[in-house]
Amino acid sequence: MPLPAVLWLSLALVAISQVMILRSTVRAMRAAESAQARRGIEWAYAVVPVIVLVVVLVATWDASQAHTIRLELEAKASQPSAP
Repeated sequence: MPLPAVLWLSLALVAISQVMILRSTVRAMRAAESAQARRGIEWAYAVVPVIVLVVVLVATWDASQAHTIRLELEAKASQPSAP
């Protein structure tokens, strides 16, 4: 499987799992009727991983694009020039 396909698959799986986590957090907060300060902590535990995963996926995408460009340039440079 090519790298961009793996990244898109990873992005889709991360998005689905984070939606489920946020949905679960909302349900748990409704059922528990916890204090306002506790809700902030619960939201932080649910949202911070989303932000971290987005940063990691964007960095991975940028690195893969730079690698692809580097490989293309090296391939062009190694080709014999026409007379």
